[in-house]
Amino acid sequence: MASVVAACRGCAAVREVIVVDDGSSDDTAEQALAAGAKVARRPGGPGAPGSKALAMEAGVELSDADAILFVDADLLGLTAAHLDDICRPFLEGRAAMSLGVFDYGLWNPLVLRFPPTSGERIVPRWVFESVPPAKRDGYLIEIMLNEVVTEGRMPCTARVMRGVTHRTKRDKFGWREGYRRTWAMFKQLWALWGVCRKRTYWFYLKDLTIER
Repeated sequence: MASVVAACRGCAAVREVIVVDDGSSDDTAEQALAAGAKVARRPGGPGAPGSKALAMEAGVELSDADAILFVDADLLGLTAAHLDDICRPFLEGRAAMSLGVFDYGLWNPLVLRFPPTSGERIVPRWVFESVPPAKRDGYLIEIMLNEVVTEGRMPCTARVMRGVTHRTKRDKFGWREGYRRTWAMFKQLWALWGVCRKRTYWFYLKDLTIER
């Protein structure tokens, strides 16, 4: 957590770092505060069911920025340079949404062309606010952000964050609970294919630029 906050604070485009403690049972909030972030806690306390979308919503509500850079807290190897690279196409007006994806080595060319569910992206504030509250649910939020941008036929960029991986759920929760949560995540992501309209994905691919 502290290293991710440090990377965010070092990004040239970032004015303020907000961390949302979404029911964590570890010292996430304390680490974030010590690293210089503003911390918000969603209701429910440690161990309460989390929601990625509602955590993102809570962070946006605390910011007055016109553009939001979303970053997951469990990244390994992330640097400010990675985030500068993600933000650059947006700041230069070449993209309405710019994304970074994990480094999967030989799989990178394929992963870059999947419907993006990456947590590392910069979008205008109005894009997030255009997603109806009823659709701000779990991992669905990233599909909905994609839809707002691509249905508007706005350009997107994506790049591999070289050397960046993440802590898996097995790392965080142990083998048994980690696999249970992983399969629950995959189940939700699989269901999203029914939500993601084929034309939305086609628009995304047509308007996508792969950054190097």
